[in-house]
Amino acid sequence: MTRKQFQTLLGWSGAQTQGLGGLLLEYRSPDLLFSADWQSEAVKDQLVTLPNATQNMLLRARKNWPRPNPRASSSFSHRAESHAFIPLGDHRYPRALKAIPDPPPWLFCHGDPACLAQPAVAIVGSRRASHGGLRAAHGIAERLAAAGYTVCSGLALGIDAAAHRGALESGYTAAVLASGLDQASPLRHRRLAEDIATSGCVVTELPAGMPPSKHQFPRRNRIISGLAQGTIIVEAALPSGSLHTAAAALEQGREVYTLPWSIFHDQGAGCRRLLRDGATPITSMDELASLFPGVAQEAVQGMPSPGGVASKILQMLGDDGLSMHRLQAAMDMPAPELLALLSDLEVQGWLRNIDGRYCRNDCKPCQRQISC
Repeated sequence: MTRKQFQTLLGWSGAQTQGLGGLLLEYRSPDLLFSADWQSEAVKDQLVTLPNATQNMLLRARKNWPRPNPRASSSFSHRAESHAFIPLGDHRYPRALKAIPDPPPWLFCHGDPACLAQPAVAIVGSRRASHGGLRAAHGIAERLAAAGYTVCSGLALGIDAAAHRGALESGYTAAVLASGLDQASPLRHRRLAEDIATSGCVVTELPAGMPPSKHQFPRRNRIISGLAQGTIIVEAALPSGSLHTAAAALEQGREVYTLPWSIFHDQGAGCRRLLRDGATPITSMDELASLFPGVAQEAVQGMPSPGGVASKILQMLGDDGLSMHRLQAAMDMPAPELLALLSDLEVQGWLRNIDGRYCRNDCKPCQRQISC
């Protein structure tokens, strides 16, 4: 596909790209697509599977091809020049993404697209993440990036940002937008986006000038999972956009991993559902070495002991552990606050919930549990 063909097709399609990538894979260029016999049964069968909006756009484009769309923004092509444009068929287009059912017809890239050629893992989750979730996302991303994986996520608040920052500590990361490159959101993460572009890349299928919109986020999510060999859902409530990313990964034939949160942690309800449906659990940082080739075992280091209220909770648990009811009575804390703290301690590896009792990892009930 030549740049001129791209600029012309972009003027007709705008943000309406659903199904367009598959057609370009089949016909290899817009010229070949529009010169095909659209009265043949083969072409009719292909077009009927597309959304009505895409069909109508293609009919308008074919009728006028190769003339540009007079209603298209004249700034599309000029804005495209400032960033790398990677159409299907370009050697820089990621192989993993090319293999999904509905690949983007093109990518706009700010940064180094070479990181998209490396093995990749997607890490996503809640915008309103717990301290434990943020720590897990940062740590997992840092370990994967150090092993040569590109960590893919969506630049959102919470888990996404923690994953990007963790990856930047030791390697590469890619942020996928639901907007044009010049409209990265949220605004507070535009500096983070620039940091990512210097050690990885920021990508989107939408042209510059396109603001983020609600219906574009599911489209963005399929790119996040499509770039990766597997997707890790660190922390997700019900409902959650992260579950859409997990569904996209499964549709693409990719692995889905998640963390086994306590039943008392509402922000982990989506993760528990994924586990029920067959997702692979990640129960410790050292499991990353067996799940992702090349990841080194974590060096044995002394973890700093919790202080303050957390330290008092661990002391109260004693050797036999306590139920939530007895622990709340002993600590005289509001239940939501106590549950959040217990969840953080559980993620950090200080305690477990066994048959309704919270126990330190070195307590007697834990010693009787093989899984501990």
